[in-house]
Amino acid sequence: MKTLDNKLIIYDSNCKVCSSLKEVVVKLTSIPENKISAYNNLPAEHVVKVDPNQFKNVMALIDTKDGNTIYGAEGIAYIFSSQYKIADLLLKVKPFYWLFEQFYKIQANNRYIIATPKNKSKFECDCYPDPVFKYRLSYIILTFLASTLLTMLLGISLRKFLPGLSVLEAAKQMLLIAGTGWVLQILAARIFMKEKFMDYLGHLGSIMVVGLLVFIPWWVFWFVTGIKLMYFPLASVLFSSGLMLYLHIERVRYLKLSAGWTVSWFLFLQSTALFWVYYYHFKS
Repeated sequence: MKTLDNKLIIYDSNCKVCSSLKEVVVKLTSIPENKISAYNNLPAEHVVKVDPNQFKNVMALIDTKDGNTIYGAEGIAYIFSSQYKIADLLLKVKPFYWLFEQFYKIQANNRYIIATPKNKSKFECDCYPDPVFKYRLSYIILTFLASTLLTMLLGISLRKFLPGLSVLEAAKQMLLIAGTGWVLQILAARIFMKEKFMDYLGHLGSIMVVGLLVFIPWWVFWFVTGIKLMYFPLASVLFSSGLMLYLHIERVRYLKLSAGWTVSWFLFLQSTALFWVYYYHFKS
């Protein structure tokens, strides 16, 4: 197996995702904290081992002696292989490594879309990744697919409160209730937003996934107990809506867009949801 002797893991401390993963690595592996360093804490003799043009797109694994620095998926694969024999074996399989590499590149290229950076004004490294269309598009597709599946699951989980509704119908209704407003917002952004459209779309994908993950406690409770408890999903809906509103405000500010985009997004979501609820459940 590979070893981390003379190796130092370098991460972007301006990235909330990277900082969170660093804490997870420290807690869940045998890698000591002194083997992991933020770029802006590196001494001069180690800074020269990191190519800033590569590091802004991916992590770095430097050799504190005379070895070469490795970057990105190759560096992560090296780290995993040093910790787990199964990872060492799997990452030697070309198809598996290719999938691993693509997943890493999507995550790394969209790390400031997944979570906005901490504070650029106080940061000592321009670590903002180069925009790569295929990785941004891949992230958008993945988040939208995940959101679609989670929305369908939400509809199915609420089916017990609406007797006589089939699983398919419950999923379809929830997609229309929860999804129509997002579609209208995306269409408006496509028409009126210019160079920031793809970035905004990525942020919408992140907001959707986070907002839907709020329902995990309700889904677990529902699957385990099967108990009808309307207050639980209702509270989840309110919390999810508030959280998504907060995230949308934060990300619109980060993109330096007009607050009107938050207003239109909120109005689209609420008005279309009310329309479909009325259409399906109150229209005589």
